[in-house]
Amino acid sequence: MSAARILVVDDEESLRITLAANLELEGHEVVEASTGEEALRLVRERPVDVVLADIRMPGLHGVELNRHLRREQPGLPVVLMTAFAQESLVGDALAEGVFTVLPKPFDVEHLLSTLRRAARTPEVLVVDDSQEVAEATVEGLRLCGVRAEAVFDGDAAVERVRSGVCDVCVVDLVMPGMTGPEMVGQLRHAGLPVAIIAVSGHDVPEMMRQVAALGDVACMRKPISIRELAQTIARTRAKPLVKS
Repeated sequence: MSAARILVVDDEESLRITLAANLELEGHEVVEASTGEEALRLVRERPVDVVLADIRMPGLHGVELNRHLRREQPGLPVVLMTAFAQESLVGDALAEGVFTVLPKPFDVEHLLSTLRRAARTPEVLVVDDSQEVAEATVEGLRLCGVRAEAVFDGDAAVERVRSGVCDVCVVDLVMPGMTGPEMVGQLRHAGLPVAIIAVSGHDVPEMMRQVAALGDVACMRKPISIRELAQTIARTRAKPLVKS
């Protein structure tokens, strides 16, 4: 990505300094805040492209900061980080529109890659031949703070992914014409970097095996809970994008 303005929020000064140094070496402008309250003030004074914040902080913690930013700066990508694997706030964060949550300690290169990805503000593409289901899923994701669009067949999905605007596809496996596994196969063969979440309301173990063989794929069964889908999307975004 081109140079971005990134707000780093953490009450641990040494980590802020380290993160800022690495980001500045990549050519980005870095703004630092030690509390969630200070972060809100800074964002109100001048917009940023991405927020990177710790979950556990005194006062306004990272999940509350994300809630405020969703109201005041909708669409602003927020990446949270935590040193607590069983952090009770993680589930809420994942379901409430954060781009992703990264565990501490993390690989700096992976962090930089995640921030580059977040700064593009990519969309989630919902692919389902049922227009009603696809549009309801998109609406639910948007209410959770997740940017999403819908298409209704595999050909349209491949073209949308080729345009570079989406980084996650939620794909129904059983569709007329091009099936879900066939669509994912085309994406992988073309080397298009996109994460796949395969969904189905049918018992189709062979299709599940086919799509799983095409790379790291998350699988969900219909009917889908929008909260669980939002969580799965955010968890998926914590991983490097798969390329063929």
